[in-house]
Amino acid sequence: MKKLICMLLSLCLFCAPALAIKGEVVDPNELPYIPSEGGPSNWAVSEIESAMQAGLIPVLTGSPKYQDAITREQFAELIVQSVEVMLDQDLEAAPANTFIDSSNPAVLKASQARIVNGVGENKFAPDVTTNREEIATMIARAVKYIEQNNGTDLAPKAASIAGFADQAQVSKWAVEGVGLLAANGMMNGTSATTLSPKESCTVEQSILLCYRLYVKFLAA
Repeated sequence: MKKLICMLLSLCLFCAPALAIKGEVVDPNELPYIPSEGGPSNWAVSEIESAMQAGLIPVLTGSPKYQDAITREQFAELIVQSVEVMLDQDLEAAPANTFIDSSNPAVLKASQARIVNGVGENKFAPDVTTNREEIATMIARAVKYIEQNNGTDLAPKAASIAGFADQAQVSKWAVEGVGLLAANGMMNGTSATTLSPKESCTVEQSILLCYRLYVKFLAA
């Protein structure tokens, strides 16, 4: 069934305009929440259109441009939307008082699913931007959540960062997440031999990572 859905999705991309989540027709080069002067990079357009068609992209807090570094709050919104689409259900939210600096429903859902953690003292730091190893860790947690709730094996290969020249730069707490995504083809290095774990992650890069997880889910 998942493979059939994937085929139908591919056909839709060729014969129908890109759709926003609620069904309104939009410019395929422009997400609803992003200013017209902030279009996606050429290399990202195709997969962003596909992510739009799949309903993976919510209206992100702060209306960021595609090339902006994504914040912790914005990524929580993006990953929760993606997981809810894949599982076809709303995630349960943590209590409203979980964080003193965020009551965003997506943040609370991501916290309850253990996809995100706070930064201490009951704070989430929603406006802080993220980097590649932090994003990889959150996606890896989302992978485990989906596997536990759906029975789908999304990451059959063991986590590994072997072969990357900058593997020592990966924080110890991020090795498992970065390695899981690298070994299973969900996050590529910035070159054949570099991971660049501390490099910031943009909105468009984050969308593509979530879309690739979605493609893995359909193919599993």
